[in-house]
Parts: sequence; C-alpha cells; structure tokens
Amino acid sequence: MHPPPNDSIDDLKKRAGAGDASAQYRLAAHLSAVGDKGEAERMLRAAADQGFGDALYTLATRLLSDDGMDEAAQLLTRAADAGSAPAQRLLAVLYANGFGVAADWPRAISLVLGAAKNGVPGAMRELAMLLLARDPDDGDGAALIAQAAMHDPVAGAVAVRRACMKRRHVDVSAAARLLDLLKGAQYPNAEALAADFQAVSSQADQQIPAPDWSAIERKLSGAPDFESTKKETLCEAPSARVFRNAFTEEECEYVIASSARLLAPSLVADPATGRSIQDEYRTSLTAIMAVADLDLALTMFNVRLARLAARPFETAEALGVLYYAPGKEYKPHFDWLPEGPERDRGGQRVTTALLFLNDRYDGGETHFLSPDIRFKGAVGDVLVFDNVLPGGEPDRDSRHAGLAVKSGVKWLGSTWYREKKYRR
Repeated sequence: MHPPPNDSIDDLKKRAGAGDASAQYRLAAHLSAVGDKGEAERMLRAAADQGFGDALYTLATRLLSDDGMDEAAQLLTRAADAGSAPAQRLLAVLYANGFGVAADWPRAISLVLGAAKNGVPGAMRELAMLLLARDPDDGDGAALIAQAAMHDPVAGAVAVRRACMKRRHVDVSAAARLLDLLKGAQYPNAEALAADFQAVSSQADQQIPAPDWSAIERKLSGAPDFESTKKETLCEAPSARVFRNAFTEEECEYVIASSARLLAPSLVADPATGRSIQDEYRTSLTAIMAVADLDLALTMFNVRLARLAARPFETAEALGVLYYAPGKEYKPHFDWLPEGPERDRGGQRVTTALLFLNDRYDGGETHFLSPDIRFKGAVGDVLVFDNVLPGGEPDRDSRHAGLAVKSGVKWLGSTWYREKKYRR
C-alpha cells in the first residue's frame, strides 16, 4: 500500500510520529517498499501495539506455522475484534482447521458471515461456495456469487463458469462483461471459459434473488457434509482408485482462480537432502495453498479430498495446484520421501490424491509405469493412490509420470498425506 497522491510522505511521517496508527501502518508499507526494513518494522509494530487491525493481521501472517500458530490466532483475534475483515476471514480458517485454536466450525461461519454482511466480496464468495456445494442451484449461493463477482475476480470466474453450465439464477449478460474483465486481467483460464461461454452467450438472463441472510445462516449452521462418491479400482499394484465427479465444475474453477496468482516453478524433493529444489525433471508451474491462502471453501475442498483418500485431515500437506502448458511434464518419479528432515516433519508420504480441474488438453495423462496404465480424468474426478505397501515400505510399483501436454493446458490439484500429523 502506498499513500494516496494528496497525502505526502512528510504528512504521513508527521501523523505517524504523533501516534496515528493508520498513518504508522501506511508509512510502514511505504518504507518497506523503498527498502527501509528496520524503520518499516518499527512503524508496523507501533501500529499493532495500538490495536490497529491491519497491522495485527500482517504480523499474524508471519506466524502461520506450528511453532507460531497460537500467537497468530491471538493476534488475529485482536485484529478481528478491531474490525479487520482479512483477519476475520483468516481467523475463520484457523477455527475451521483447528490451527492454534480448538476446531469450531460454527465460530468460523460466524466470522465469515459478519464480513459478508458488511459487503466483503471474498467472504461472500466463500459462503456462496459452501451453499453451492449443498445445492449447485441454491438461490442464495447464486446471489452471493453474483454480488461478489462485481469486485472479486475469483467470484467472477465462478460466475462465468456457472453461466457456461446453464445453472439457475445466472445473468448471462453480466457473465459476458465479467469474461471481458478476466481476459483483460490475463486470467490464465480465460481462454477455456471463453470457448465454453460461446455456446450459452445467447441465452436469456435469469432473475437473481437477493440473499436471505437468515436462510444462509440456517443452511450453514452445521459442518459440511458430502455425498458418498462411488470408488472405482484403477489397478491393484500400485493400489489406485478413482472417484468420478467428486467436485463440480464451478468448484474446480474456484480452485484454479484462487491459485492463479500464486503460480511459480514447480519443485522436487532432492534425494540427497530431502529439500525442495527446481529441476528440469518437473517443468510445470505450481501454486502452494498455504494457510494464509485458504478460505472456508478451500478448507471444505481439502476435507473432501482427505475423506476420499481415507486419510486423517491433519496429515495432509498443503494443496498444490499444478499448471502444465504445452510440452510441460513431470518425468517418472516416486512420491515417497527419502530419509531426512523433510520426512521427519510428518513421516512418509503414504498416499497421493489428484484432483482433475479441467480437461481441455491433449496428452498429459498420469502414467503408472509398472502396470503401464495411463489415466486422464474428467473435470472433478479424483485419483487416489498409495505410495507405500501395507507394511509401510515404499511401493516400487507407484512410480509414475505426468506425461507431456501436447496441446491446451492442464490444471491439476495435488495433495500428499503423511503417516502422522504434518508439521507446517
């Protein structure tokens, strides 16, 4: 954040020196941007000491690991009480996951409801996805997505996807405008949305109801529940199974849109040290959805994946979202870890879950080499396979590859599950 043009740095310094917490926070952002980290830190902590919500939130985001989670929760509680919407939403994630606080889903919902009622677009879209998970045509979910989409690109991408799917309560004209905005913002899945939208662009607009907050609160009063998804056996060695249509298309779009800003070169585990490094062996891009990047919708998706994988939720590593452009691949490899510090954080990677987020590409199959099985999932399918044998030793048959994409782009969600609670 930089000071507005009519607010000079000298004025900001004067007000910060006089104890104005807002000025201290804004000055800290400016000082950090120009490289004066020491003075920026002093200003940030001065604002936090006065209970300024955004400063408390900023400090809390630095502590989101097992060793600092309790303190992060305390800071976020103070910030949320001071009215910081980002803090309210992130504190809700901690309550939903049981990070630094006792797990409390109703408390998590209450925090996000408060922010959504105050018109925070990100909070509105979270609640919308929880509602649409119960019923993809839920009127309140559609209303919240439509309102959030005017200011939030993630909600905008979901709104366009809903139009492509011919869901109820969709304003096609608004979706066309949102699609233009997504193209202008270079949203990486905009081309696929545009191709799908062509088939529905002439459809009539539908009336979108106003959100009924009492009904929303009632519908979200309980923890998310999921319909059972039939399991198909892909192969016995390695043990691999498929769950068809476990996620809807708009849920997959939500994952893509939430992760797009975080994409960076993918890493592999160094067999000598266990550390994550870049290597030509893996040429995709990856977005790691760390605690600070989660919301209640993404948390719900993570819980669903863990249930499909039949693994305790707390053993999961962070969800990774992979982007494979044409020619990109992940050469044959194992997901299990060698001995070392990384394996000590939560034990062996015993199970892998892959969520297929799109299907507009050629090639790109997941290839198990030993049985020579190639699998390409449809949108929303989940592939789960074990990396170890029943006795716990690495399964050599689990060697697999992400084959090169021939055309189009491939989006894939990936989560590894450890033997025990994963230390963040």
